[in-house]
Amino acid sequence: MTEVTLNSSLQVRCGASNAFLVTASLIEPLITEFEMHGVYISASRGAVELINTLNEIGVATDNVHFIDCVSSALLGGTESSFPNISFIDSPIMLESILLRTLYNLNTMPGESKFVILDSVNALAIYNEDRMLAEYLHTFINTFRARDVLSAIMNVPDQTPPGVLANLDLYCTDLIDRGQVVIS
Repeated sequence: MTEVTLNSSLQVRCGASNAFLVTASLIEPLITEFEMHGVYISASRGAVELINTLNEIGVATDNVHFIDCVSSALLGGTESSFPNISFIDSPIMLESILLRTLYNLNTMPGESKFVILDSVNALAIYNEDRMLAEYLHTFINTFRARDVLSAIMNVPDQTPPGVLANLDLYCTDLIDRGQVVIS
């Protein structure tokens, strides 16, 4: 069990086969127990799929804004009946992802907020290692300075070694499929 504070930056390591279960077990207590609002950046799968799956297992997603970096590449991918989704044209638009995240967090009520980045290994497919490492450094420090809990998902064997080493350096806590306690 790991105890974290609002300005913590979590590196959440999981396998490719259990990534969604780890994500659901992370997001569910933030929403239900701690009644936090947050932003979920999805670079690994479409936001509509995530919302539908989370709702199917009983996790309400009304307090979460999803930033979808995947579906805009698909024909008609930005069609959605969910008002809590916005789309980024491409996963290489790292600055746009950060700015959209900040905008959405600023429009949310409450003091306790979170941001989840799913996932570094998905972003690594589209971005050069050094650029991604720089982005993650900015991402982590931006949210730590604003007392926003950040969780960065990654599959270690699919993440470039240099990026993974930087995450080890930048993040305050490492979660390896463990349980998190917010203090």
